[in-house]
Amino acid sequence: MKTKMLWVGTSKNPKTGNIPQGYVGQTIDLAKKSCDGCPLKETTCYHWKGSSQMGHGSMTRGYAKDPKRYFLKNALKNSVRSAKYARGAVGGDPSIFSRKEVEGFHNEVKGFGLKGLILYTHFPFGKGAHLKGLALGSCDLVGADALVNDGWRVAINLPMKEKGVKRHPDVPEWDGRGFTTPEGKKVVICPAQTNRGVDCNNCGLCDPTKKATALIGFLVH
Repeated sequence: MKTKMLWVGTSKNPKTGNIPQGYVGQTIDLAKKSCDGCPLKETTCYHWKGSSQMGHGSMTRGYAKDPKRYFLKNALKNSVRSAKYARGAVGGDPSIFSRKEVEGFHNEVKGFGLKGLILYTHFPFGKGAHLKGLALGSCDLVGADALVNDGWRVAINLPMKEKGVKRHPDVPEWDGRGFTTPEGKKVVICPAQTNRGVDCNNCGLCDPTKKATALIGFLVH
């Protein structure tokens, strides 16, 4: 079975804002398969260890009855006028798609009039390497230099969690410190995690096609 991206036009996620969102996999098994090999899958993954997987499950059941409802075209048509960006692969990893397919997502989003598509792959060193320039490469601080030196923009999984997060008791709470890579490159912590009123929709820093800082850090959330 060929894996699809299931899209919805709106979201209640306060971190992203009310924007179109895509979830990898028309079944949960396909979604989890796309994540096989990710070191975060069984530890601190915000999707598989959080509540967003429940919405994903509901979408897979809806897709079985009415697939067209979850096409990107319909999601864009049903988005709110304030939406500036779309977020792909909220659950699952986009490495399962060809470069041509992902280029198609970007083109359709921009063709509708949005500014861009926010997308990450946890496999920039392997099965997601073909998405350089179309997705941010996700890794830890140790691997970040190699990706930046290879031309990637990078989403870094930081070793601390957001203040007030009760989950992941073994992960220390962020104390306000800054982060740099082993080679001394400065990491910009996700503005939505450090500033009130900022979300993906009014930030757009993680648009992989944007000419901006190469290193964006994410506290565990």
